[in-house]
Amino acid sequence: MERNIAGNRGLIDAELQSQIEKEKQRWRNNHLEEILQVLQDMRDDEDENTESRSDAGQLRNHLLTYGFLTLLGFWNKILIQIDRVQKRLQDPSMNFHDAAVDLKALQDRLDGEREVLVSEALNVGLRLCQEWDVDFERHPRRKKPMPGEKSRDAGLTAREEMERVMKGTLDRLNKELDQRFTRLHDTDAKFGFLLDIEGLCYSADRENLKNCENFCQMYSTDVDVELYDANLDCRMLLAAQTDMRVAGPEQLLKFIVQYGDDAAFPNFRIAIQIMLTIAVSVASCERSFSKLKLILSSLRASMGQGRLCDLALLSIEREETDQTNFDGIIDQFASMKARRAKL
Repeated sequence: MERNIAGNRGLIDAELQSQIEKEKQRWRNNHLEEILQVLQDMRDDEDENTESRSDAGQLRNHLLTYGFLTLLGFWNKILIQIDRVQKRLQDPSMNFHDAAVDLKALQDRLDGEREVLVSEALNVGLRLCQEWDVDFERHPRRKKPMPGEKSRDAGLTAREEMERVMKGTLDRLNKELDQRFTRLHDTDAKFGFLLDIEGLCYSADRENLKNCENFCQMYSTDVDVELYDANLDCRMLLAAQTDMRVAGPEQLLKFIVQYGDDAAFPNFRIAIQIMLTIAVSVASCERSFSKLKLILSSLRASMGQGRLCDLALLSIEREETDQTNFDGIIDQFASMKARRAKL
């Protein structure tokens, strides 16, 4: 029995050591050693001025601390996970249902791997301090003792302090994800059923049909109770289309528009149009401000509002602009006597 326990403990220690070595190698790949060497060379270079050498030495000393080496790997893991989800949120093809699912998965992962993230960062930070001869032992941070607590029990060691900081950071991230994306989850709860085309138009389950009734109550000024009946009629028409199967909300809207005029399924059409115009993120708005900074430079300070808006639109929609043939438009403009003409 004791041999089995010792063998299992040795296996766990070997796996932990392997994980630590992988983390150390990944941190080395982030050019930390190269940065430290550059700062060392700047500090020792007599050709540099005194201020530069002093700043380089101070910065190097700040990098070679227990707190920085521990938090470096911790933030590396956290930010990589956040960056993957952020890139997905900025994808033009992303819808709010998938965005809500990805954000919930990120939140669950950070919460589920809380202890593992903190433990690995502490162990790797300790090994890096030993490797680079960094002093990580310090006097414990004293805090005001609670009633019945002795003064020596209120102190925190360097390891305990870093553990407190990382766990507090994860708690704050969890809270921020809840607060910042509450509206997105509410939108998914209201409009998400319209993205489930299989359940909305083909499945025998009537759960999505019940969501139509709830949707009508929330948006009574835009749609009425006929949305439920419109969904039933649309199901009937789609069942008769044996050579076509709708796979997405865009195709469903196209089918409704092609079927008849505005009088055909007006409530169903309005509901889908509202759903399709909901933005997942504000990346498009931020992109427009970035373009304005590039266009409205100091050399174009006298540009009018109309011209600025037109140039910004052409720059934002560059994919469409590149496909447009301007030769005919330019020839028409040049052949006219008037310098200004409506294009």
